[in-house]
Amino acid sequence: MKLLFVVRHAKSSWDNPDLDDHDRPLNERGLKNAEEMAKRFGAWLAMPQRILSSTAERAFQTAQFFEQGLHPHPTELATTVGLYTDSAHEVAEIIQSVSDEIDRLMVVCHNPAINELVGRFGLKIENMPTCGVAVFAIHTDQWKNLGPETSEVIFFDYPKRLMKPEKS
Repeated sequence: MKLLFVVRHAKSSWDNPDLDDHDRPLNERGLKNAEEMAKRFGAWLAMPQRILSSTAERAFQTAQFFEQGLHPHPTELATTVGLYTDSAHEVAEIIQSVSDEIDRLMVVCHNPAINELVGRFGLKIENMPTCGVAVFAIHTDQWKNLGPETSEVIFFDYPKRLMKPEKS
C-alpha cells in the first residue's frame, strides 16, 4: 500500500497585479494557514518520504512549511514544473512516474487540477480549499497503478475546519 497526500497551495497574494502568476507568493493568511496546517499534519505517524511541489512560488512556499513541519523526519522536497498545471491527468502522470521505493508521497499543486484529481479518487467536495490536505490510501505497491479503483480517501483537513464560531 502507498499513501498519497494531496495539498492545494495556501492563499496567494494579489498585491502586485504586474507580477506573473507563477511568481505570486503567499499572502499573510496563506502564510498563517500553511504554518498551522503543517503543525496539524505533523501529528501524522506516517510522514511523506518525498514532497513534490509545483514550481510556482506560492506552492513551493506551502511545501516548505510542510517540509519544515516534518522535522526531524527526513523528507525530500523537490519541484517539478509539470505540477504547475490545470490538468489532473498531468498531475496523475507525474505521481505514476514516482519510484516505487517511495511509499508515502505528498504533492503540492493547484486548482482546478486538484479538484478533479481528488474527485476522481473519491473525495466528494465542490472545491478543495486553499491549504487543504486530502490523504488517500493507494492499494497497490506500484505508483503506475494509481487510479480511482486503487484509491481510498482516508483523511481530509483544511484551515477553517477547526475554526471556532463567532460569539453573538
